[in-house]
Amino acid sequence: MLRILDAQEGTIRKAHALSIGENSIHGSDSAETAKSEIAFWFSEIEIVG
Repeated sequence: MLRILDAQEGTIRKAHALSIGENSIHGSDSAETAKSEIAFWFSEIEIVG
């Protein structure tokens, strides 16, 4: 919750994030983490590129 409360004015996170678990913006800390997180939400057939 603190990340949402600390978001800078004028950012998408500040405008649209509801909670730490329900937000419209997320960035992974590395390409490896991103692959893992994408695989959690999408099957291989849904990923283009």
